[in-house]
Amino acid sequence: MRMGLWLAVAGLSAVVCVAEEPNKDAASEKLPPREVTIKKATDKITVDGKLDEESWKNAEKLPIDMLHAKGQKIEPVGYARMTWDSTNVFIAFEVLDKTVQAEGDKRDNANIMPPNDVVEIFIDINNDPEHFFELHVNPLNAFNDLFIVRPRPESPLGKRMMFGLMFLNEYNLKDYETAVQVQGTLNKAGDADQGWTCEIRIPFESLLMPQGQKVPVPADVWRVQLVVQDGSSANRYVNWSPDYDVWYHHAIDNWGRVKFAP
Repeated sequence: MRMGLWLAVAGLSAVVCVAEEPNKDAASEKLPPREVTIKKATDKITVDGKLDEESWKNAEKLPIDMLHAKGQKIEPVGYARMTWDSTNVFIAFEVLDKTVQAEGDKRDNANIMPPNDVVEIFIDINNDPEHFFELHVNPLNAFNDLFIVRPRPESPLGKRMMFGLMFLNEYNLKDYETAVQVQGTLNKAGDADQGWTCEIRIPFESLLMPQGQKVPVPADVWRVQLVVQDGSSANRYVNWSPDYDVWYHHAIDNWGRVKFAP
Protein backbone atom coordinates (compact mmCIF):
# COMPACT_ATOMS: atom_id res chain seq x y z
CA MET A 1 0.00 0.00 0.00
CA ARG A 2 1.30 3.47 -0.86
CA MET A 3 0.24 6.34 1.39
CA GLY A 4 -0.76 9.72 0.02
CA LEU A 5 -1.84 12.99 1.66
CA TRP A 6 -3.71 13.51 4.90
CA LEU A 7 -6.94 15.41 4.24
CA ALA A 8 -9.66 17.00 6.36
CA VAL A 9 -13.17 16.10 5.21
CA ALA A 10 -16.21 17.40 7.11
CA GLY A 11 -14.04 17.88 10.19
CA LEU A 12 -12.74 14.30 10.11
CA SER A 13 -9.21 13.14 9.56
CA ALA A 14 -8.73 11.26 6.35
CA VAL A 15 -5.87 9.52 4.64
CA VAL A 16 -5.80 8.84 0.93
CA CYS A 17 -4.42 5.41 0.19
CA VAL A 18 -3.38 4.17 -3.20
CA ALA A 19 -3.34 0.40 -3.45
CA GLU A 20 -1.40 -1.74 -5.84
CA GLU A 21 -3.44 -3.12 -8.71
CA PRO A 22 -4.88 -6.55 -7.85
CA ASN A 23 -3.53 -9.62 -9.56
CA LYS A 24 -5.68 -10.22 -12.66
CA ASP A 25 -4.22 -13.58 -13.64
CA ALA A 26 -6.90 -15.54 -11.78
CA ALA A 27 -9.82 -13.39 -12.95
CA SER A 28 -11.25 -16.15 -15.16
CA GLU A 29 -11.25 -18.57 -12.20
CA LYS A 30 -13.07 -16.35 -9.76
CA LEU A 31 -15.92 -17.78 -7.75
CA PRO A 32 -19.06 -15.64 -7.58
CA PRO A 33 -19.82 -13.63 -4.45
CA ARG A 34 -21.80 -15.53 -1.86
CA GLU A 35 -25.43 -14.67 -1.20
CA VAL A 36 -27.70 -14.98 1.81
CA THR A 37 -31.21 -13.90 2.70
CA ILE A 38 -31.32 -12.98 6.37
CA LYS A 39 -34.40 -13.64 8.45
CA LYS A 40 -36.09 -11.12 10.68
CA ALA A 41 -35.59 -11.65 14.42
CA THR A 42 -38.39 -13.50 16.17
CA ASP A 43 -37.46 -12.50 19.73
CA LYS A 44 -35.62 -9.71 21.54
CA ILE A 45 -31.86 -10.03 21.23
CA THR A 46 -29.77 -9.17 24.27
CA VAL A 47 -26.27 -8.24 23.16
CA ASP A 48 -24.18 -10.31 25.58
CA GLY A 49 -22.06 -12.46 23.27
CA LYS A 50 -23.93 -15.68 24.15
CA LEU A 51 -26.00 -16.18 20.95
CA ASP A 52 -28.67 -18.15 22.80
CA GLU A 53 -31.80 -16.45 21.42
CA GLU A 54 -34.09 -18.28 19.02
CA SER A 55 -33.34 -15.66 16.38
CA TRP A 56 -29.69 -16.73 16.36
CA LYS A 57 -30.59 -20.41 16.36
CA ASN A 58 -32.77 -19.81 13.28
CA ALA A 59 -30.21 -17.66 11.45
CA GLU A 60 -28.18 -19.28 8.68
CA LYS A 61 -24.60 -20.08 9.66
CA LEU A 62 -22.21 -18.47 7.20
CA PRO A 63 -18.88 -20.32 7.02
CA ILE A 64 -15.72 -18.24 7.21
CA ASP A 65 -13.69 -20.51 4.96
CA MET A 66 -12.25 -18.59 1.99
CA LEU A 67 -8.54 -17.76 2.07
CA HIS A 68 -8.10 -14.07 1.48
CA ALA A 69 -6.97 -13.10 -2.03
CA LYS A 70 -6.66 -16.74 -3.15
CA GLY A 71 -10.24 -17.93 -3.57
CA GLN A 72 -9.25 -21.21 -1.94
CA LYS A 73 -11.74 -22.91 0.35
CA ILE A 74 -10.46 -24.35 3.64
CA GLU A 75 -12.03 -25.78 6.77
CA PRO A 76 -14.06 -23.02 8.44
CA VAL A 77 -12.22 -20.98 11.06
CA GLY A 78 -15.58 -19.85 12.36
CA TYR A 79 -19.12 -18.93 11.41
CA ALA A 80 -21.07 -15.70 11.18
CA ARG A 81 -24.80 -15.06 11.40
CA MET A 82 -26.99 -12.07 10.62
CA THR A 83 -30.52 -11.07 11.54
CA TRP A 84 -32.50 -7.83 11.82
CA ASP A 85 -35.47 -6.15 13.42
CA SER A 86 -37.35 -2.90 12.94
CA THR A 87 -34.43 -0.70 14.02
CA ASN A 88 -31.20 -2.72 13.92
CA VAL A 89 -29.07 -5.18 12.03
CA PHE A 90 -27.35 -7.80 14.19
CA ILE A 91 -24.14 -9.64 13.30
CA ALA A 92 -22.57 -12.47 15.30
CA PHE A 93 -19.37 -14.50 15.00
CA GLU A 94 -18.38 -17.84 16.45
CA VAL A 95 -14.60 -18.03 16.08
CA LEU A 96 -12.68 -21.29 16.42
CA ASP A 97 -9.32 -20.42 17.93
CA LYS A 98 -6.94 -22.41 20.13
CA THR A 99 -4.99 -19.31 21.18
CA VAL A 100 -7.22 -16.29 21.81
CA GLN A 101 -5.13 -13.11 21.97
CA ALA A 102 -5.98 -9.43 21.97
CA GLU A 103 -4.53 -6.03 22.77
CA GLY A 104 -6.59 -2.88 23.30
CA ASP A 105 -9.87 -2.66 25.19
CA LYS A 106 -11.22 0.80 24.33
CA ARG A 107 -12.96 2.53 21.43
CA ASP A 108 -10.78 2.73 18.32
CA ASN A 109 -7.78 0.96 19.86
CA ALA A 110 -8.25 -2.70 18.97
CA ASN A 111 -4.82 -3.76 17.72
CA ILE A 112 -5.37 -5.63 14.45
CA MET A 113 -1.73 -6.55 13.91
CA PRO A 114 -0.42 -10.08 14.65
CA PRO A 115 -0.53 -11.88 16.97
CA ASN A 116 -3.85 -10.26 17.90
CA ASP A 117 -7.24 -11.70 16.96
CA VAL A 118 -10.12 -9.67 15.56
CA VAL A 119 -13.27 -10.01 13.47
CA GLU A 120 -13.86 -7.54 10.66
CA ILE A 121 -17.11 -6.42 9.03
CA PHE A 122 -17.40 -4.46 5.80
CA ILE A 123 -20.82 -3.03 4.92
CA ASP A 124 -21.96 -1.22 1.77
CA ILE A 125 -25.65 -0.48 2.29
CA ASN A 126 -26.14 1.11 -1.15
CA ASN A 127 -24.86 -1.84 -3.20
CA ASP A 128 -22.35 0.36 -5.00
CA PRO A 129 -18.59 0.92 -4.64
CA GLU A 130 -18.66 4.57 -3.55
CA HIS A 131 -18.50 4.39 0.25
CA PHE A 132 -18.68 1.77 2.97
CA PHE A 133 -18.12 1.01 6.64
CA GLU A 134 -15.28 -1.04 8.10
CA LEU A 135 -15.72 -2.34 11.66
CA HIS A 136 -13.45 -4.40 13.94
CA VAL A 137 -14.13 -6.14 17.26
CA ASN A 138 -11.49 -7.98 19.29
CA PRO A 139 -11.78 -10.51 22.16
CA LEU A 140 -11.42 -7.66 24.68
CA ASN A 141 -14.53 -6.06 23.13
CA ALA A 142 -12.62 -3.09 21.70
CA PHE A 143 -14.39 -1.61 18.69
CA ASN A 144 -12.84 0.17 15.70
CA ASP A 145 -15.06 1.95 13.18
CA LEU A 146 -14.09 3.65 9.93
CA PHE A 147 -16.02 5.27 7.12
CA ILE A 148 -14.31 4.81 3.75
CA VAL A 149 -14.91 6.69 0.52
CA ARG A 150 -13.98 5.40 -2.94
CA PRO A 151 -14.25 8.31 -5.44
CA ARG A 152 -15.86 7.59 -8.78
CA PRO A 153 -13.33 6.84 -11.53
CA GLU A 154 -14.53 9.81 -13.58
CA SER A 155 -14.03 12.31 -10.75
CA PRO A 156 -10.77 14.34 -10.65
CA LEU A 157 -9.90 12.83 -7.29
CA GLY A 158 -10.73 9.35 -8.51
CA LYS A 159 -8.50 9.80 -11.52
CA ARG A 160 -5.60 10.86 -9.35
CA MET A 161 -6.03 8.06 -6.84
CA MET A 162 -6.62 5.00 -9.06
CA PHE A 163 -7.60 2.00 -6.94
CA GLY A 164 -7.52 4.51 -4.08
CA LEU A 165 -9.52 5.01 -0.90
CA MET A 166 -10.08 7.76 1.64
CA PHE A 167 -10.23 6.52 5.24
CA LEU A 168 -12.21 8.78 7.58
CA ASN A 169 -10.48 7.51 10.69
CA GLU A 170 -12.32 9.65 13.23
CA TYR A 171 -15.81 8.64 12.14
CA ASN A 172 -17.85 7.28 15.06
CA LEU A 173 -20.81 4.97 14.60
CA LYS A 174 -23.65 5.95 16.93
CA ASP A 175 -25.61 3.85 19.42
CA TYR A 176 -24.00 0.52 18.61
CA GLU A 177 -23.56 -2.38 21.03
CA THR A 178 -20.94 -5.13 21.10
CA ALA A 179 -20.25 -8.02 23.45
CA VAL A 180 -17.83 -10.93 23.47
CA GLN A 181 -17.42 -14.22 25.30
CA VAL A 182 -14.12 -16.12 25.36
CA GLN A 183 -14.27 -19.90 25.53
CA GLY A 184 -10.94 -20.36 27.24
CA THR A 185 -8.39 -18.00 28.77
CA LEU A 186 -7.53 -14.77 27.00
CA ASN A 187 -3.85 -13.93 26.48
CA LYS A 188 -2.58 -17.05 28.24
CA ALA A 189 0.07 -19.04 26.40
CA GLY A 190 0.39 -22.78 26.73
CA ASP A 191 -3.27 -23.75 27.13
CA ALA A 192 -5.82 -24.76 24.50
CA ASP A 193 -8.77 -22.43 24.02
CA GLN A 194 -11.92 -23.26 22.08
CA GLY A 195 -12.49 -19.82 20.62
CA TRP A 196 -14.63 -16.76 21.19
CA THR A 197 -17.99 -15.33 20.23
CA CYS A 198 -18.88 -11.79 19.27
CA GLU A 199 -22.27 -10.10 18.99
CA ILE A 200 -22.92 -6.69 17.41
CA ARG A 201 -26.01 -4.48 17.19
CA ILE A 202 -25.94 -1.65 14.65
CA PRO A 203 -28.90 0.74 14.37
CA PHE A 204 -29.99 1.36 10.79
CA GLU A 205 -30.06 5.10 11.46
CA SER A 206 -26.31 4.99 12.17
CA LEU A 207 -25.52 3.60 8.72
CA LEU A 208 -26.50 6.62 6.62
CA MET A 209 -29.62 5.00 5.21
CA PRO A 210 -31.06 6.56 2.04
CA GLN A 211 -33.02 9.71 2.78
CA GLY A 212 -36.51 8.91 4.01
CA GLN A 213 -35.80 5.20 4.48
CA LYS A 214 -35.58 3.95 8.06
CA VAL A 215 -35.16 0.22 7.46
CA PRO A 216 -34.22 -2.00 4.52
CA VAL A 217 -37.06 -3.30 2.40
CA PRO A 218 -37.11 -6.90 1.15
CA ALA A 219 -35.85 -5.89 -2.29
CA ASP A 220 -32.75 -4.19 -0.87
CA VAL A 221 -29.34 -5.80 -1.27
CA TRP A 222 -26.33 -4.91 0.83
CA ARG A 223 -22.77 -5.89 0.00
CA VAL A 224 -21.10 -7.38 3.06
CA GLN A 225 -17.77 -9.02 3.78
CA LEU A 226 -17.19 -10.94 7.02
CA VAL A 227 -13.63 -11.73 8.07
CA VAL A 228 -11.89 -13.62 10.85
CA GLN A 229 -8.35 -12.53 11.54
CA ASP A 230 -6.33 -15.05 13.54
CA GLY A 231 -3.12 -13.25 14.35
CA SER A 232 -1.29 -16.42 15.35
CA SER A 233 -2.20 -18.42 12.24
CA ALA A 234 -0.37 -18.66 8.92
CA ASN A 235 -3.78 -18.00 7.33
CA ARG A 236 -4.11 -14.60 8.94
CA TYR A 237 -7.25 -13.53 7.05
CA VAL A 238 -10.13 -15.83 6.18
CA ASN A 239 -13.32 -14.46 4.58
CA TRP A 240 -16.93 -15.44 4.08
CA SER A 241 -17.11 -14.39 0.43
CA PRO A 242 -14.12 -14.99 -1.90
CA ASP A 243 -12.12 -11.80 -2.19
CA TYR A 244 -9.20 -11.93 -4.69
CA ASP A 245 -8.01 -8.50 -3.60
CA VAL A 246 -4.29 -8.49 -2.78
CA TRP A 247 -4.78 -5.30 -0.81
CA TYR A 248 -6.79 -6.36 2.21
CA HIS A 249 -10.58 -6.61 1.83
CA HIS A 250 -11.65 -3.55 -0.14
CA ALA A 251 -12.75 -5.14 -3.43
CA ILE A 252 -16.43 -4.33 -2.95
CA ASP A 253 -17.54 -6.19 -6.08
CA ASN A 254 -16.42 -9.46 -4.46
CA TRP A 255 -18.30 -9.02 -1.20
CA GLY A 256 -21.28 -11.19 -0.39
CA ARG A 257 -24.82 -10.09 -1.22
CA VAL A 258 -27.18 -9.82 1.75
CA LYS A 259 -30.92 -9.69 1.12
CA PHE A 260 -33.52 -8.93 3.76
CA ALA A 261 -36.40 -11.36 4.21
CA PRO A 262 -39.85 -9.85 4.90
